[in-house]
Amino acid sequence: MTQLRPARLLLLLSSLVLAGSACGKGTSTEGMPPATGQGAPPREPLPAVESAATGPRASTATTQTTGTTFPLDRAEMSPDMSGVIASVDVEEGDHVKKGQVLYRMRTTEIGLGVQQAEAALRSAQVGLSATKVEHDRMQRLLEQKATEQAQFDRVKAQYDSAAVGVEQGKVALAQARRRMTDASVRSPIDGVVTDVRKNAGEMATMMPITIVLVVENQSTLELRFRMPESALAAVAPGDEVRARFEAVGTEATAKVHRISPALDQRTRTFEVIARIANPDGKLKSGMLAVVDLGKGAVQTEAKATAPAGGKGD
Repeated sequence: MTQLRPARLLLLLSSLVLAGSACGKGTSTEGMPPATGQGAPPREPLPAVESAATGPRASTATTQTTGTTFPLDRAEMSPDMSGVIASVDVEEGDHVKKGQVLYRMRTTEIGLGVQQAEAALRSAQVGLSATKVEHDRMQRLLEQKATEQAQFDRVKAQYDSAAVGVEQGKVALAQARRRMTDASVRSPIDGVVTDVRKNAGEMATMMPITIVLVVENQSTLELRFRMPESALAAVAPGDEVRARFEAVGTEATAKVHRISPALDQRTRTFEVIARIANPDGKLKSGMLAVVDLGKGAVQTEAKATAPAGGKGD
């Protein structure tokens, strides 16, 4: 008779113990998926989905959104000539008036150009005076029939050319003086300097355009925000909205000025532009605002989405 080795006997006993334990747990169904065969308990019914046919659609519109302020007028000041900036006469935060000088370009070469144009004009005027004397003398001789018409015509042509030279000299001088005037860059609007990008001694060019500083009119701000397409009937020009600026802890009333005539096809939203009076300058351009359209937005949308018919079923 073959005898089992101790190691094999121990392994066999362990297998028998594990098999018995598994048999004891065979009736447990905890954590198992529900049965689907014959005799399985019925599943719980799924929750009903309310549709437009079973009742009115609940409005999902919100009366709040966020917007950003923009200046009513904004001017990015660049020079009318390429050159070196001689001086910047304002700083960020300075309030400026229309026509006030903001910065000046170096005018050394421009001044020489003005002097050259003045000298050229004087030379043309001297030449005109000389030809005028000859022209008048030949005209008297022609009236006395003491000279030929062809000779008078030659003198007259010289006189006319000298007169044109004087006119050209005047135009050249006006251009040189205009360049001198353009060297002083003035503000086109009343506003506040919001950005100074160049300093005295730096180069400013026309191509590419160099923005030296920026002036904004912030006495009235534009508040721009976007609304979903479903809210088109909820807002109109002339409506008033509330804007809360949490950065400075203040609220303001804004009146809708216009609505974008086209929707963004990617986001299915449209832009609303409202205006806020800002006489004290407390609000700044670029600020974030929480815009509250009030309860009228939801009420209007509810009317727009209600089914046509009587007041009630």
